[in-house]
Amino acid sequence: MELVVEANVIEIILRKTLGKGTNEKDRTCIANVADGTKIEEGSYRDAAKLVIHLRECGLKPEVYSYLIAMTAVVKELNEFAKALRKLKGYTKAGLVAELDVANVGLVENYQEDLLADGLRLSKWVIEEGGPSLNGVVHERLLAMYVCAGRGSEAEQQLWEMKLVGKEADGDLYDIVLAMCASQKEASSIGRLLTRMEVTGSLRRKKTLSWLLRGYIKGGHFKNAAETVIKMLDLGLYPEFLDRAAVLQGLSRRIQHPGNVDTYITLCKRLSDANLIGPSLVYLHLRKHKLWVIKML
Repeated sequence: MELVVEANVIEIILRKTLGKGTNEKDRTCIANVADGTKIEEGSYRDAAKLVIHLRECGLKPEVYSYLIAMTAVVKELNEFAKALRKLKGYTKAGLVAELDVANVGLVENYQEDLLADGLRLSKWVIEEGGPSLNGVVHERLLAMYVCAGRGSEAEQQLWEMKLVGKEADGDLYDIVLAMCASQKEASSIGRLLTRMEVTGSLRRKKTLSWLLRGYIKGGHFKNAAETVIKMLDLGLYPEFLDRAAVLQGLSRRIQHPGNVDTYITLCKRLSDANLIGPSLVYLHLRKHKLWVIKML
């Protein structure tokens, strides 16, 4: 027979154990049960807050509880990010209005509060668990910053993990690189690209493709065009959809300073590589009522 414990019942028991007559081991055990129940129910923020509350009340949760609470923060940040993406989709489709300044502030504050909770928990893990858990802590912090879309902070955690001997997966480096590209974090991008120098052509193409898509997502099409040209210089061919997105982005912003030259240069390089057919470039001289047409 499966035993199902309701969250509110657990909270009542937990409050009672905070009083006299219960030893610390029993209190910690009940706290762990309560925290686990909240996570199973999907109440990730409540699970993290419960551990923080117990610590602040003088109860000493196990180090494992702090790590579980950090995982709950990661899950909450991930769910929050998914909800925001869904909301942006509805906004783009015209189903809902864009968030006003006040609501944007609430969104940012909620995310900041979650990150602050995660940082507080990470500090307690290091205090209670010692250096042996540093790698796990930085891994959780990396996941937090990735879910929150914080490129430069996520990059820092990658190097922190490396310093304590815990190497992150190569795909994580690429994901963080794309985030930094979307936010145009030049210093972080430069550091992350140093890994590419000692990788093979397949890995190099994958890394540069992530970089390219990051620039596209952030609307940095001149940087995206430079990345396409860099890939061609290395004998790597960007995916069709990526090439098309860069050309479309530049053409829509053709009036911006420097975009005409960038667009023409990119078209020529793609044509030389037989990745696009001949291109016609139109220039309208309004003053002279003249159209100039050139084939690349």
